[in-house]
Order: sequence, then C-alpha cells, then structure tokens
Amino acid sequence: MATATARKRRLLAAAFIGTAAVLSACSGNGESTDSASETTASSAPAEGSQESAAALPEPDLADLPDVVAVVNGTEIGRELFTTTYESQFKQAAASAQASGQELDQDLLKTSVADNLVSAELLRQEADSRGIEATDEARAAAIADLLETSQLESEEALRAAFEEQGLDDAEFDQQLSDQVKLDALLADEAGDTTPSDEEIQDTYDAAVAEQEASGETSTPIPPLEDVRAQIVEQLSGDKLSAATQALIAQLREDADITVNL
Repeated sequence: MATATARKRRLLAAAFIGTAAVLSACSGNGESTDSASETTASSAPAEGSQESAAALPEPDLADLPDVVAVVNGTEIGRELFTTTYESQFKQAAASAQASGQELDQDLLKTSVADNLVSAELLRQEADSRGIEATDEARAAAIADLLETSQLESEEALRAAFEEQGLDDAEFDQQLSDQVKLDALLADEAGDTTPSDEEIQDTYDAAVAEQEASGETSTPIPPLEDVRAQIVEQLSGDKLSAATQALIAQLREDADITVNL
C-alpha cells in the first residue's frame, strides 16, 4: 500500500517546481543537486575528442533497493526515486560535461534521496496540521502551471502530464500535495514582504559590488525599475530560510532510514 501511495506522489519537478525548487536550495545535507556536477573528473577528455564530449553517461540505477528510504514508517520506493532521479539526471550530466567535469552519480543520488525525505517530512507535517487543498488554491496552482508550461488550458496540461505517465487521479493527488506544501511553507514563513530598508540595502549592495568589480559598461537600472525583482528575491530568501529551519526541526524528531 505504501508503494501505491508513493506512485500517486511522483515528484515531476519539471512542472511542480514551487516546493521542489525550495527543497533543492534547502537540502538537509547542505548540498544542492547541482553540486553533483561540480566534482572534477580524474581525467578530462581532450579538447579534440568531440565524440567523447557528445556522449552523456547513462543513469546508474542498477543497484537501487526496492525501498530507498523510510520516513516515520512511510516508504520511499525505487519507482519514485527513479522517476525523480531521471528527471534531474540529464540536466546535471550536461552541466557537468559543459564544465569539463564528471558527474558524481553517488552525490546526485544522495541529494535526490535527501530531497525526497524532506518532501515527505513536509507532507506529513502538512497533514498533522490539518492543512487542506482548497478549490481556490488548486485553481491558483493550475494557473501557475499553465503559465510555467505555456499551455493554454487545464485539459492540455493534464494531457501533457498523461504523456509522462501521470493520469488524472495521480495529477489531482500531486496537485493537492503541492498546494498543501505551499500552504505549509507560507504558514511557517509568515509575512515575507521585505521592508523598504531591506530593498534599498539590497540595491545599494548590488550597485557597490558592480562598482567594485569595475564592470560598469551596463549600469544597474534605477531602483524602481528593478524593485519587483528585488522583492521577489528577498521574499524567496525568507521562504527558503523558513523552510530550511522547519526541515531541520522535523529531521530532529523523525525516524529516517536511507538505504543507499
């Protein structure tokens, strides 16, 4: 039963990006997924070897256990881990190759498992707080997905997910989980609106950094022209910090086993 439930909570991060992005920044072991692509290769291919440069490695998932992790009695199975790992593998491998490095698949596996554990902890916390996915919140989440995917209708969105193996029932479950996690994190973070002073300080720091670097050929625009971006950045930073603190707290009291 635990495995069947896990299937309905597949983390297709390419579309359900809100919580996934926060979790990537707040990985409990201090490593982001991209860190796996930053391990230097012991022997980088020669510049002239275009064939070697063009070939990406294959995901190494042969020795995965059936149960990758257990979080307070809830299993994270091989299928969920594989789906999540493969959704992140290609980008991580391409990033490593572009920088002349070798993808550390063990580190990537650890990062993926860590984020899945964190997501499960947050899901359990949302349930324990009685957080529900309201119709209004679900509609807003679908609107965000439509904007992100640039699809024109909910029907087209569902069809796109079905092509990835996510039927309507699983889509609805995933959407509800996402909405509840977003509500949990918003509740935990409180008001993340930055003050005028914080906005000004961030802008001044950016200007000072540019001046110190000597790269002033393209000056930073006036504050009012970039105010919205600064607000978004600072609000995101506060949400990320609150999420990291909550995950750390939940981990202290949790029974977690990772079988990698």
